Amino acid sequence: MKYIAYGVILIIFATLVLPTIIVIGFIPVRSSTVQHSSVKLIKDGKMADFKTAEVKTSNDYNTINVFVVDQNKEVKMNLEDYLVGVVAAEMPADFEMEALKAQAVAARTYALSKEISVGGKGCDLHPGSDVCTDYKHCQAWISDDVMRSRWGDKYNLYRDKIVKAVNDTKDLVIVYNDALIEPAYHAISGGETEDAKNVWQENLPYLKSVPSPGEEVAQKFKTTVTVSSDEFVNRIKSRAPKAKISTKNLLGYIKNIKRTEAGHVLSLNIGGIDFTGTDIQDLFQLNSTNFSFSMRGNNVVINVIGYGHGVGMSQYGANAMAKGGKNFEDILKHYYTGVEIMRIDDLLKIKSAKA
Repeated sequence: MKYIAYGVILIIFATLVLPTIIVIGFIPVRSSTVQHSSVKLIKDGKMADFKTAEVKTSNDYNTINVFVVDQNKEVKMNLEDYLVGVVAAEMPADFEMEALKAQAVAARTYALSKEISVGGKGCDLHPGSDVCTDYKHCQAWISDDVMRSRWGDKYNLYRDKIVKAVNDTKDLVIVYNDALIEPAYHAISGGETEDAKNVWQENLPYLKSVPSPGEEVAQKFKTTVTVSSDEFVNRIKSRAPKAKISTKNLLGYIKNIKRTEAGHVLSLNIGGIDFTGTDIQDLFQLNSTNFSFSMRGNNVVINVIGYGHGVGMSQYGANAMAKGGKNFEDILKHYYTGVEIMRIDDLLKIKSAKA
């Protein structure tokens, strides 16, 4: 009996406690202003090989297999219900309705491009699942319970608003040349979005640099990171031990800063060593690669503009456009160059006809 009891305890630990420990160990806290990861969707937006894969009806994609990271399990969800949780996680609920609709269409486009049932490759971190809820890898998603906790007495107001944004755009996706696009989005571009070729070295015709006015109202439009001169030198040498740099006349060691037209740093030289803008962003935990340096006493001040990779739709820019009277289609066609907004069933018919 003693060994049976030990066995039961071990099984409970393995099935319930251990997965919780594993999940809690690496799940980050998601905020609506955290930059979206550098999304890499299906190459060229390809949905399905209709010569080898048959797409039958809308029922094939109305159910999505979501790996819920904080539960450490796959959950089958209705696609539109899943999108409510994504929009709630990815965009502030007090944003304008048309901005929320634009977010819903972008999120739906991403989800469908990943769905195995329509030819997507699914989530490569969780084989068999279409997407996961790790925002660094797929899209953020929160449960109804998290919404209640986050929004408090505004829960009903905000949830109803997001449900309406999803329902009013039901089945709509973003298409370029009869294929789903890579609907990259981020919090704040800094006044002008980035060209994908500068960030991911991919020349995607619909992810070009466009103006993004009205973002200045965002709390994190401009931020600063301040470190001591000693700390700055130590961090640089942690990445490049051979860098010739000292705290004396420190800014004199920073040379050859090359920027994109949108202002993001492509590369720079510090102490004789070449760095990318992303290297410095990672070293000093900056909100974007649009940064500059100044001194305040014995401290280095890194001045940052924007929040996120800067490619595709700016969420705060979308909200500014919505406040200016633009609808969700206007917003999406502004941030994604040359695209169409169409229903997924219509796209599948086009793809089937061409097969």
